[in-house]
Amino acid sequence: MKKLFLLCFGVFLLCNLQGQDFDKYFTHNTLRINYIHSGSALSEQISRVEFHNGGCWYGTTTHLIDPFNYGELLLEAFDATTGERIFTRSYSCLFSEYVNTFTGQKESADFEECINMPMPKNPIKFSIVSYDRKRNATTLYTGNYDPQNTKTEPYVKEFGTIDLHIGGKSENCLDILFIPDGYTQADKKVLIKDMKRFAKYVMECSPYKENKGRVNIRALLAYSPEHGVSDPNENIKHNTLLNSSFNTIGSDRYLMCENVWRMFEVADDAPCDAILVIGKSDKYGGGGIYNFYAEVSSDDTYSNFVATHEMGHSIGGLADEYHYTDGTDLDSGFFPEGVEPVEPNVTTLVDFNSKWKDMLDEKTPVPTPVTEEYKNTVGVYEGGGYVTHGVYRPWQDCSMNIIKYNGFCPVCQRAIVEVFHYYTNEKIK
Repeated sequence: MKKLFLLCFGVFLLCNLQGQDFDKYFTHNTLRINYIHSGSALSEQISRVEFHNGGCWYGTTTHLIDPFNYGELLLEAFDATTGERIFTRSYSCLFSEYVNTFTGQKESADFEECINMPMPKNPIKFSIVSYDRKRNATTLYTGNYDPQNTKTEPYVKEFGTIDLHIGGKSENCLDILFIPDGYTQADKKVLIKDMKRFAKYVMECSPYKENKGRVNIRALLAYSPEHGVSDPNENIKHNTLLNSSFNTIGSDRYLMCENVWRMFEVADDAPCDAILVIGKSDKYGGGGIYNFYAEVSSDDTYSNFVATHEMGHSIGGLADEYHYTDGTDLDSGFFPEGVEPVEPNVTTLVDFNSKWKDMLDEKTPVPTPVTEEYKNTVGVYEGGGYVTHGVYRPWQDCSMNIIKYNGFCPVCQRAIVEVFHYYTNEKIK
């Protein structure tokens, strides 16, 4: 605990003018709000709210009001006395994907979710707001937190860590944490080897490799009772640290974590802004949820691509740029007609000025033909976000579109770099 205190105290010394507002309202500890998100496409609700002390706060101390708002959920915190909005955090969740499945259209299910914020010095009021694709807001929960009187579960350190890439001090970097799942004590050497391999995948991929001083990567030395992850379609069930499983919400290759609260609990053991769970498996799969976490299987041929692609979702808020070949049109449910998507790498041209129009050569036509002439050119190519018509992407063959490692286009790279600036307390465009 003494080491954690010294790390946190060091953050105080680096506050700028906006950071002084941080010190007015917050300590450099973390408050985590755990809850159950349940329902179906017909209705949703939040229940069983619990509070946890998550150790030191390593996130931004400058951008206290989220500048991106890419997620379906928004945490808003207000000073209980003045009513001033002092912190917001936009994020996404598995529930929002579940309700778009056939089962989720009619059957209710429960999901563990949580969100971190800096620990308030004084009582706050907070709300969790849900946004649909038309950006209509529904307040799911309102609550209060008093740091002096509200029951808060303490932080208990469990696991050691290894440094894989250290670009600088945590308060000046995006801290990525790898959490292994399905590795036993007997797998220790393999675990370390795999974590180093994935760090190489990330740091040799643009824009991470051009921003080495803005990124830290660590891994937890965390072990599971059993080797491997679960795969219901193969009748495989393993007892692991996080209970990762394929076939999440009925999608065979969707490898995600069932024990989200446990995941964030163990993530408290290291500086952590972004989580990549590495599940021990050689099956193709993974997933990524914005400002929540990403997961990848350890030993598939395309694990380097999957890891960076899913982190494009979880860190950059990027949309998938591929589209179905069945002629899916705008307003099919993915993107409503007349609404500009929030994701930075797709557009309906409703508000293209807010996207990558400034990166477009004046000679490039809009829309842009998918031809050899415009290969490797920032353009406006029809087809993206699962939709064939009416949604456009900026590049013909970006890593958010096809299986291509280290192939993020200039638009996606810029979006990821802006997230670096968020965590390094630099100016954001």
